[in-house]
Amino acid sequence: MAAWFLLSMLSWANEGLEMHSIDAQFISGEKGGLFCLYRPPNEIMHDSECFVLAPPFAEEMNRSRYMCTLFSQEITSQGHGYLSVDPYGTGDSAGDFEDAEWNLWCNDLMTTCEYARSLGYQRISLFGIRLGALLALQVADQIDGLQRLVFWNPVVSGKTTLTQFLRIRIAASLEREEEATTVAQFVEQIDQGKSVQVAGYDISPGLFNGIMSASLEHHLDLIDIPVLWINTLASEERKVPRVEINLEKKWRANGGDITLSTVIGPSFWAAHERSLATDLVSATIDYISGVREVD
Repeated sequence: MAAWFLLSMLSWANEGLEMHSIDAQFISGEKGGLFCLYRPPNEIMHDSECFVLAPPFAEEMNRSRYMCTLFSQEITSQGHGYLSVDPYGTGDSAGDFEDAEWNLWCNDLMTTCEYARSLGYQRISLFGIRLGALLALQVADQIDGLQRLVFWNPVVSGKTTLTQFLRIRIAASLEREEEATTVAQFVEQIDQGKSVQVAGYDISPGLFNGIMSASLEHHLDLIDIPVLWINTLASEERKVPRVEINLEKKWRANGGDITLSTVIGPSFWAAHERSLATDLVSATIDYISGVREVD
């Protein structure tokens, strides 16, 4: 996966984006080496933040890499750093996907934040995409010096997202005219200590149950740092789901410093071909740099 990512970097350079230095290396995780990509600013200052990526799930991560590349280049031009990690069992990190567990991924994210601090950053921010937002919320209160949370199209319910993911397997069975498996049967299989396979990913009980229990609502009264939540909508006619608006209101009522905003652009995490939501990056950078308030 690292080689693919670096090739994409070269592709971006050929398209006219400024090329910045990037450091690819392994750091020690709880169960094995974790592959990290670090893009530094020209100089780390006292107010420089390191934005640590809390990645989305499965294929959504692969489809988000171009957007992560674009964001990392823009954020480093503002004097901040960018650091991403392949959690255990994914990408170029040690282990197989079937060995991955939710709590282990949380520990991997905290380890990555500790590594960011060792690079010289006094300020750490978490950058969560999709399911990564729930991962970031899970560890936010354990990160010293955490400055802010930045979320792109965050998943608000792990249970809902995992159920949608399981339906890929159900739909595939129907296309092959096989006996369809239900979500309840998948849960029963997990309860028996067995993994379930969906779209080439073997999901362990530890990962399955962790995602199922993850919910944004569990953290509404725990986060006391600024939160930027931006949704990408396909058109002006589309609206933010009512459940998300209600969560934002409840979060704010609990004293949360949260900004919920929208931009128009494609669902890059779901597109099979490279898809860019450049306004999403611009709005995020403007908010972080204080150029303007996000609408």
